[in-house]
Amino acid sequence: MPVRSLAILCSAHGFGHLTRQLATGRHLRALGVEPVIFTAAPAEVVHETLPDAEVVGWRTDVGLAQPDSLRTDLDRTLALLEERCSERAVDRLAEALARRSVAGVVADIPPTGLEAARRAGLGAVAVGNFDWAWIYRHYPPLRSWAERFARWQAPHPGLALSPGPGLAGFARTRSCGLVGRQGAPHPFEGPERHVLVSFGGLGLADLERRLPRLTGVRWVVSAPMPPLDRSDCTWIEGVPYPSLVAGSDAVLTKPGYGILAEASLAGTPVAWLTRPGWPESPFLAAAHEARGDVEVTGTIAEALEQLWSRPRPVPAGTSGAGALAARILDELGLEVVVEGPVAPRADV
Repeated sequence: MPVRSLAILCSAHGFGHLTRQLATGRHLRALGVEPVIFTAAPAEVVHETLPDAEVVGWRTDVGLAQPDSLRTDLDRTLALLEERCSERAVDRLAEALARRSVAGVVADIPPTGLEAARRAGLGAVAVGNFDWAWIYRHYPPLRSWAERFARWQAPHPGLALSPGPGLAGFARTRSCGLVGRQGAPHPFEGPERHVLVSFGGLGLADLERRLPRLTGVRWVVSAPMPPLDRSDCTWIEGVPYPSLVAGSDAVLTKPGYGILAEASLAGTPVAWLTRPGWPESPFLAAAHEARGDVEVTGTIAEALEQLWSRPRPVPAGTSGAGALAARILDELGLEVVVEGPVAPRADV
């Protein structure tokens, strides 16, 4: 049947699930498909990449409750699961999907979204570099939820992104490549090296204390992180985040798919702070190491010095967002009706 719109449901854990779906959404639009974005992120984050897209404010799941980007809180996670992933919560989401008359559902990668689609009688496909049932099995207090999520995921196909542990327990799984946004490098002013501080919507506790004052280094901060009141920090508004990534001399961050993908596509080196106990981290750390990035094991200054002693990484090339968009429609069995050329614009 002709495609009019697809609901894209993004996990409420961080922004990485959303940003790669925004890149994919641009290609869906080029194929005549209008994304409807269900997310807990601010609408302006969506509209930076997909102007005028319908944004439905919705916390589709929990992920792991975190006081900041590096720490987890399992007690808080359990409390939020009872609130956001209850049977009633899934039914409410199914009702919301049915009201919008969408042609199908893309879940990156809330299990509630997959189950809600089933209850609404809609086809659904999961997209992710991991799934929450796999993550939850690593934490004994969350294993009953892991089993519930596995049941909700099992009827649906999955599209596994890399790098990551992949997807398991789905009806069928196909492998996809690296997916992220891309943008023209932002031209920073001044002689300093510019380091983008990127810890997403979760932020980082004591960030002002953690960042050293380094001669010849200017720290760059942009939303969703708050400004820092320091003379060696620059707060930037109105510039697409992928352009900040591409224009920076380095990114200081933690292992996360979104920033890894965008830095890899731009060829920007990364220094990262480890996330202890996070099951996905070893897969992302291996990808960072393969491209010559540096883990902060001593001081941030030492990591940056080591990073800049190496050649700048070669850009990974074109995002796999276009191929992912085509596979999504194929998995959902949807016909595309396009008027005019279908070539998407660059992901920005």
